[in-house]
This record gives sequence, structure tokens and C-alpha cells, in this order.
Amino acid sequence: MASTMPVWTSANPRIAALAALLCLAVAGNSPPAAGFSVAALEQRFDNGLLVVDGRIDYSLTATATEALENGVDLVISQRLSLERPRWWWRDVEVVSQQRRYRLAYHAMSRRYVLNRLASGESRSYRSLDALLTRLGTIEAWPVIGRDRLDDQQTYRLRFETELDVEALPRLLRTVAWASDDWQLRSEPATLEVRP
Repeated sequence: MASTMPVWTSANPRIAALAALLCLAVAGNSPPAAGFSVAALEQRFDNGLLVVDGRIDYSLTATATEALENGVDLVISQRLSLERPRWWWRDVEVVSQQRRYRLAYHAMSRRYVLNRLASGESRSYRSLDALLTRLGTIEAWPVIGRDRLDDQQTYRLRFETELDVEALPRLLRTVAWASDDWQLRSEPATLEVRP
């Protein structure tokens, strides 16, 4: 069977180089990719209590931002765990904590609202960037008392955050599971803790 596709057999090296440079320039000017990333995570002992400070960079996809601005609340969860590693079996989970936040947009006031679901604490912001900056600031998250830790052991602190797809409305949830635009999560960040 004969092929009807034209073949470019003699490419001008200058044209090929120009095309490659054009592709690189377009790729270099693309907007930053959306997603969640842990930019900084630190642990310290404060008055006998292990606390965690950190900064998370939250960036929503255009699809998630459009849904938020059209009245769909988004729930973001932050998980923190302290584990005692074992070489011969699974690690022992000493502490596991979770914080869940609801992001909402009020069209009448044109303000973004951040609710902490466990306490009901609520704050509003003029811009989505301001809300995401506040959400990404972790200050003195209490983990466990130093007296409950073994001085001879080394522990591993693990933190991760994600958009809770299960908290979306039922019809949107089905679409969200199949779309990369809704799969927003950070890579787990870990720290070594020695009491």
C-alpha cells in the first residue's frame, strides 16, 4: 500500500533551529503549573511541645477557580502525622492529625471566605491569592508533648495537603475523578525529629 503523506526530506538547518527556538520560547512563557507544594516545613519544641511551622504554595487550576467563583465550595485538607520508623515492619503512627478548610466565594460581596471546618472559624479576603497565602501559612501547629516521646528514638514527621474531591457536589465529583484539573495534592514532605 502506498503512502500519501508528504515527506520533508531536505530540512534547512536554519529553519529547524528557528523552529526549535520558537518552541522553547513558547514553553518558557507558559503560566506556572497549578498544584500544591510544600515550600517550607520546620519543627521545633516550644515549652515541651513539638510544634510545626510551614509554608505551602497553593495554586488552583482554572477549572477549580471557575467552579469556586460559580458557587462550588472547595474543601482542602492538611494531614500531619508523626511516625516511629521500624526496619522490620510498618512504621508506628504515633500521632495523626488533620485540618480541613472550606473555600467559598460570595458573589454579592465579591469576597473569598476561608472556613476552618473543625472550629467554625471564618475569615474573608478580597482576593483568592490572599486567601491561598493565608491557607498556606502554618504557625505553631501543636503535635505532641516531648514527655510522650522516647529520647532514644528518631521520629519522622510527615505533612501533605490535597483538594478533597469527595467533598464536591455529586455530579461534579464524577467528572473530577476523571480529570487532572481536580487532582490537586502535594508530595509528602518529611522531617526527622529527635526529642
